Amino acid sequence: MLLVLQIYFVIASVVLFIYAALKDQNAVRAFSYGLVVNIFPLIWMPSFSMDAARLAGIPLSYLPFILTGFALFFRTGGKIKKDYKTLLFLTLLYLLYTLITTLFFGKLSINSLIYYTAWPLNFFIFFAAISLFSKMDEVRSQKILKTTALIIVFGCLAGIFRYLTGISIDANFMPVVNRNGVVVIITMVAPLLFYLYSHKQISQRVLVISLITVFICLLLIYSRSGLIGFIFGILFYYFQPLKKNILKLFFLLLVLVMASVVAKGSFDRLDKTFTTVSMLINDEEFDSKMGDYKRVKLLKISADIIQDNFWLGTGLGLENYRKAFYKVSDWDFDSKAHNFYFSYFAELGLIGFFMLMSIFSMIYMKLPPLKSRHRSFRISFIVVAIMMTMNEYILLPEIWFFFGILVGISHRFSNKKLI
Repeated sequence: MLLVLQIYFVIASVVLFIYAALKDQNAVRAFSYGLVVNIFPLIWMPSFSMDAARLAGIPLSYLPFILTGFALFFRTGGKIKKDYKTLLFLTLLYLLYTLITTLFFGKLSINSLIYYTAWPLNFFIFFAAISLFSKMDEVRSQKILKTTALIIVFGCLAGIFRYLTGISIDANFMPVVNRNGVVVIITMVAPLLFYLYSHKQISQRVLVISLITVFICLLLIYSRSGLIGFIFGILFYYFQPLKKNILKLFFLLLVLVMASVVAKGSFDRLDKTFTTVSMLINDEEFDSKMGDYKRVKLLKISADIIQDNFWLGTGLGLENYRKAFYKVSDWDFDSKAHNFYFSYFAELGLIGFFMLMSIFSMIYMKLPPLKSRHRSFRISFIVVAIMMTMNEYILLPEIWFFFGILVGISHRFSNKKLI
């Protein structure tokens, strides 16, 4: 099975690279087609571990987006507008810092080298996408975003189908991507549905049906982080109320789904989350039999690692993290904290973490403000930031490609009144 998957992803990725490299009109569609490669041809396939589905250490699901990034670079010649030069300089400084700290404070093994390489690759994809999409007119960009959002909605339908037919134990519609990675992609793209509706690219009926489909899929993936991110995205969007009747209809349907037997597993997990948060606030002791015991203990160990490696961190990579892990704990469950902020503070130290947060802050500021008609772009960023408190899938190339697209499109709005 692994060999078949490797052949499939290599061929599909090379074809996508050639297609995208031929002309700009093709290149702007490549991200959407990269999603398609990961979803619909594999609909009949049972889930396959992302840790095993690799080629030379690189997850197979990443290949379409990595090769497409090279195609975009080829189309644009790597030209970066002066508005992004500071951001580019900061990313290069971050890469130099992480290389030095990994070499001198950690261990640059094959695994940690692959881990490190993911950062320059993602920055490369990000800037290539900015360069291409900053040249696109608004009408064209709306069509591309519509295609992307609807692919995710149809992907959710495929996930529901996979669950109901017993192909998969949940509604994860990307068989070679872990479900925690899939829910980040879903909740990241979902705010585009509001953007498309506000720009009359989809009807009210399509908006409501799409939201319900996404929500049911997240329920059947049994992801509390996905549900939290999705609901927060809706709440952030409606800080600026549009059609209140749509919001009321959606929440009515939401309550109906919550009351169903299907929703029980997901909302049991949400209930555990609220219990855990309450206990943390009240500084209560955790019992080893509690559902979130491991997660809380990993967070506490991560905090100890941060204290021991406060300024420069452990160096990038799981091996370096584990080395520091066993200096502060003898627990045999040597995993990272399942929280991007804790784990990366531990790996990067205060200096590197500050640089990374500065990069994210600059990306956020390049997106249209929350008071604008294009606020869905910034809401997508906020949703990912929320999701990163519950997982660490920041190195998904889909995230960097997607935000490169949004930042590139936003360049056209930078000198316009958006309210």
